[in-house]
Amino acid sequence: MGECDFLEYCLRELGTVEVAHARSYLELACGPARHARELARRGWRASGLDLSQDMLEYAQAGAVSDGVHIEGVCADMTDFTLPEPVALASNLMESLSHLTTNEQVVAHLRAVAKNLLPGGVFVIEMAHPDSLGRECLPNMWTSSSTDSPAFAGQPYTEVDMLFGSADDPYDYVTQVWTVTTRLSIREDGQPMREIEHHYPHRWYLAQELRALIDLSGAFSQQWWLGNICMPPPALDGTSLSIRMIVVLRK
Repeated sequence: MGECDFLEYCLRELGTVEVAHARSYLELACGPARHARELARRGWRASGLDLSQDMLEYAQAGAVSDGVHIEGVCADMTDFTLPEPVALASNLMESLSHLTTNEQVVAHLRAVAKNLLPGGVFVIEMAHPDSLGRECLPNMWTSSSTDSPAFAGQPYTEVDMLFGSADDPYDYVTQVWTVTTRLSIREDGQPMREIEHHYPHRWYLAQELRALIDLSGAFSQQWWLGNICMPPPALDGTSLSIRMIVVLRK
């Protein structure tokens, strides 16, 4: 998995953790914990933290299927304590946007730093600031069971996914979107069904996120990158910079 190669690169190139402790990882807002499972497959001590016990159970089932072990932590990512600190932590796929106030973000940064080893690295992935307008909506894609070898021989399933509709309301004072998520599910021999939810999200511009990182006082150094690749480009307005990746060192 290329994203895990990048995470290892960040720790190797930007971290200063002693080698003996350098293969320990926490995936925040982990969902199915695919990054934790992949790093566990590579021999890391890996953990996944999520607020949903159901998602952690799903992640654990995936780990068993993969033949690896991960530790599941059911907790709020703004306030948690691991049994042991880790060298590397990540909050990917814009999951920081679930924190909708400045206070929550600062608490999150301090909680992560508290659970990092000295010299450890925290990687945040967010949308590039140029993609935060309503003109980028809706976000839609399709996934099917044939995309995964693990589902070979199972009944066919196809899911259309919508994340963010063009008419989702936005509060210009709090900077919070009420984001529509919708799954349209088609399965062999079954009528199509839809599952729809509406959640608050806040996407952060680079300068306000930088100010919150500085306010937290939790990290000694920061790097702003434009994509998950090696070597990564700087965060800027060029075509090579398509995401906002922040790498923080304790």
